Amino acid sequence: MAEALMIQGRSIEYQRMSITVSECILDPLNPRIQFLVGQKSAGVTQKELQDLIWSKDAVKALAQSIYQNGGVYEAIIVQKTNEGYLVREGNCRTVSLRHLTELYPGDRRFEVIPAMVFESTLTEEILAVLLADMHVSGKIRWDAYEQAKHVSDLHHQYGKTYEWLGNHLRLSKGKINELLQAYSAMNDFLHRYPDPNNVRKFSFFHELMKKKELRELYKDDVEFKDRFYSWIADGRLVDAKQLRNLSNVLSNPEAEKALEKMGFEEASRVLVKNDPSLESDLFSAIKKATEELKRAPANEIQDLKGGNPQKIIMLRELSRAIEDLRTLGGLDL
Repeated sequence: MAEALMIQGRSIEYQRMSITVSECILDPLNPRIQFLVGQKSAGVTQKELQDLIWSKDAVKALAQSIYQNGGVYEAIIVQKTNEGYLVREGNCRTVSLRHLTELYPGDRRFEVIPAMVFESTLTEEILAVLLADMHVSGKIRWDAYEQAKHVSDLHHQYGKTYEWLGNHLRLSKGKINELLQAYSAMNDFLHRYPDPNNVRKFSFFHELMKKKELRELYKDDVEFKDRFYSWIADGRLVDAKQLRNLSNVLSNPEAEKALEKMGFEEASRVLVKNDPSLESDLFSAIKKATEELKRAPANEIQDLKGGNPQKIIMLRELSRAIEDLRTLGGLDL
């Protein structure tokens, strides 16, 4: 019996059924590995496609989970063709089952998979919207790079407006901009550094686009863009969180030089040497208190002149604490 989904104002019919994994055809347009597929100028075979998908650690973990669960229960999305069933969503589950059938031949639990079977009515645009519902705004989300690619495809390939993206994907305009700009920057980086492992470095570009100062520097300064790419490719930046302190490094010539020569960790040590408050809660509090005291408002100063007893007590305790710290440290301040 046919069921239907309402997508883009159209009723799209499909059937729920179980199909054998051997009937499944992996999709070379699978958004999760399109960059890897694109590197093979002569196209990609089903065996190569399977190996590319299986190379992802998350897929190996998925196979273990499927084994423990005794099979796949979440239906994949396939499109019926003359050759078999083209897997439009669920390639990772399909590859996981293929490996399990090799390990456990004859085990029916891994030979079949539930599927939503569509005919030719499933266009690329309708599929893109359906996948967005499932993996961008849905509960089973792709990683940030895959989400950004999908948002970019919806916007540039299928003409979805910011308003549509915001309403449909429940994303703010700022978040949409971040994803689109980060994906564009990532593509430029991959064009220069096409190592397949670099696909995993999208978080650097996502973090970059969150920081206004760095975002504008990337946009306006070609030299900075080139250097930023090299820092990532050469391992001088190893964690996207490091970008949260990159502006401080760039504003310190000694730290910037350390970044260029040895990497972010050494640059951070230079910053800490010059400003202990960056890694010490005590000196962070001292720095903040000093800044507050320097800009003490006139009304607070006037209140002290008036002899507010509790405020005077607090200042005396602060003075004694500083004196005790000076004595213990053997300092002459």
